[in-house]
Amino acid sequence: MPVRRTCLKDIMHPVLEVSSLFQAVLDELTHKQSELNRADPYNQDHGDHMVEIFQIAVRAAQEKQSGSLAEAMEYASQLLQGCEHNGSAQVYARGLTCLAAQFSQRQIDLDDLAPYAQVAISGKKQDNGNSNGGRSGDILKALLSALAEWEHLETENPGPSPGMDLGYLFGVGMAYLQAKQQGGDRLRVLAETVVSSSPLGRVPHRHQSGLLVVQQILQSLGDLPDSN
Repeated sequence: MPVRRTCLKDIMHPVLEVSSLFQAVLDELTHKQSELNRADPYNQDHGDHMVEIFQIAVRAAQEKQSGSLAEAMEYASQLLQGCEHNGSAQVYARGLTCLAAQFSQRQIDLDDLAPYAQVAISGKKQDNGNSNGGRSGDILKALLSALAEWEHLETENPGPSPGMDLGYLFGVGMAYLQAKQQGGDRLRVLAETVVSSSPLGRVPHRHQSGLLVVQQILQSLGDLPDSN
């Protein structure tokens, strides 16, 4: 009977699955669920809603385990749209749709995002010999374009999205400077910039939970060994 050989590369460089990424966020939100409920001045159930959102996201990623990051995000968006009682779920559904479209268009997956996040968190320049180096520009454009489109979808202004225009880029730059002035490590500054540049920054309790979500995603991606 043939013996299955385990690839040394698989041991040294474990693959981060989309479901594991969402599960890490879910664990953090569950830990802070009561705190997020108290931060909600309206219904005191924002923590419950955030836990529900990522329970659905984990399930969607598990059901699309053989697919890409974009496919998992788009499927999660579809499921979240059915949570009509959960206003935050609708906001995240639109955000996931925007990200999925950009990642699909530029063929970006977790294998691309992990080294990019590591460089962003560490602040070190990327090694030119890293095969991911050429993807950094695509990833940044995808993220900024998705955030700009998401922001447009949450406004009440009809019509086509202006896209990633200079006004939006200026706003992102200002958000980054303000985040740096607040202090904290690079992970915190990056998360604050993303949240403040997105629709999550408009509502205090969504801003609070959004920081937890983005920080945990960046942390999980940053902890994954670079397979290049």
